[in-house]
Amino acid sequence: MKSLTIKGALGAAIIAGIAFAGTGISNAAQSCHHRPPIARAMRAAHLTQAQHQQIRSIRQSFRSSLASGTRPTRAQMKALRARIMAVLTPQQRAAFQQRLAAMRAQRQAPPAPRPLATP
Repeated sequence: MKSLTIKGALGAAIIAGIAFAGTGISNAAQSCHHRPPIARAMRAAHLTQAQHQQIRSIRQSFRSSLASGTRPTRAQMKALRARIMAVLTPQQRAAFQQRLAAMRAQRQAPPAPRPLATP
């Protein structure tokens, strides 16, 4: 009789552990899905559908111009960014630059202290 309850308890613990691990993985996957800083800052520019399409085609042609498996150089990335900025209006460029500066400042700020756990 005891072995049956131990097996039941062990089975329940395993199931609970799997359920807990599953929620931890899904939360981690959701929080680790990051966009590049430029893409996040671009949201502040409020692009039109035509601008989205232009930028998408610029990025696709850039990717196809790179050799397979190579990373772009700093100069190539700078040229890509200049081509993308040319699509934006002056107001959109200003909003983009402001958002990017705020993101950089936030990243360089010291992290806030975490509260101590209570028993």
